[in-house]
Amino acid sequence: MRRIFLWVLAALSLTFASAAMGSPQLINCTGDWTKTVESLEPKPAGPMSLSHIRCLRITHSGYPVSLSPDGSKIFTFDALKGLWVGGVDRAGADYTFPVRVSSSIWTTTVPFEWLADSSAVFGVAQDKNRGGFALAGLQPYLFTATGGQTRLPVLSHPNGPLDEIFWIGGTGLAFATIGTRGSYYKPEHEDLHPTIALVDAKAGRVLDAVETPTIPNLPDYKRFVAASSRIDRSGQARVLTAWLPDTWMLWDQGDKPRIVPIHNKAEHPRYTLSMDGSKVLIMGNLSATGWICEFRTPCPPPTPQTGVIAELREVISGRLVWSITGKADIVSTSRIPAISPDDRYALITMPNEKNYVALVSMIDGSVLQHFQMPGWANPTLGFSSDGKEAWITGGSTMATFSLAIQQ
Repeated sequence: MRRIFLWVLAALSLTFASAAMGSPQLINCTGDWTKTVESLEPKPAGPMSLSHIRCLRITHSGYPVSLSPDGSKIFTFDALKGLWVGGVDRAGADYTFPVRVSSSIWTTTVPFEWLADSSAVFGVAQDKNRGGFALAGLQPYLFTATGGQTRLPVLSHPNGPLDEIFWIGGTGLAFATIGTRGSYYKPEHEDLHPTIALVDAKAGRVLDAVETPTIPNLPDYKRFVAASSRIDRSGQARVLTAWLPDTWMLWDQGDKPRIVPIHNKAEHPRYTLSMDGSKVLIMGNLSATGWICEFRTPCPPPTPQTGVIAELREVISGRLVWSITGKADIVSTSRIPAISPDDRYALITMPNEKNYVALVSMIDGSVLQHFQMPGWANPTLGFSSDGKEAWITGGSTMATFSLAIQQ
């Protein structure tokens, strides 16, 4: 079912357990925030309301911020300065770990993730020369908000060094590539047996490994662009990976990787698996075309484009469940969407005459509420682990929204 993106929404028939909250709380913020508060308040009235805005103490303010599952800590990663870990409040200590990591030019995620209990951050470090070339593969670590740094066992495999890692569910499980980035090393080396793997980094074990040339219909391994994963109730991992130009590979732990018939040609797709892993929410990267002018006046206006903003598909069959279409009047880039723990809601970015963040129904794709995306650096979207709050971070600022309980 196709949903057209309209700002004039039909009246909602939902009732909620609590009324909309009053004025949001400003925490550690100075100056006049009146216009920011007004722009962040979701419209129309609905399940989500602005609760508070917090100004964070972050030294790497231009990079994406990741909030811990319990909402008390944050980390951010700068490719040159390293990993910064601290609390959301300014009173606590913070630490910078000067780790350097070579990242893929295609993927948009960093190789760091909070443990499920919020006690530390899974991550990696890498020996590199002054030119930035790798001297060895990635080495897994644990980093804590109290300054602790624990080296985990080496993940070794005869097909090559550990080159990329995507953590799964804060447990130590991860999807990894092995022997795939030889041109980023000094000296360079040839990747004779490019491999993907499921690993347990806490135990230093490669659980399963598959050479990519043996996977039927998989394109050149160098065209791998993104991954999203979930862990099921039995503790098994499901990983959905995207490969250019239009190939999607599913890997269920214990089974062989296989191509699934998802047909989405968005360039450099941003997507998230549903909590039960049965569906995938894919952003369309809808954007106007034209020049971005910093110094030229007047700047030629961008050319609006219409198309898919977001769509939900079944993972196994590729069947389209719903899509949201619209028009982008501005140059825009989709952000990785977030899905609530109960699979009821999603937060997505939506371009129109401005950039917006929208709360949508995972059932039918209806747009329930929206607010203007603030001009904060590299915003990230998320839900609390109990599903009672949603948040957006960007630079050194975080806005939190309460989610009323539907009756």
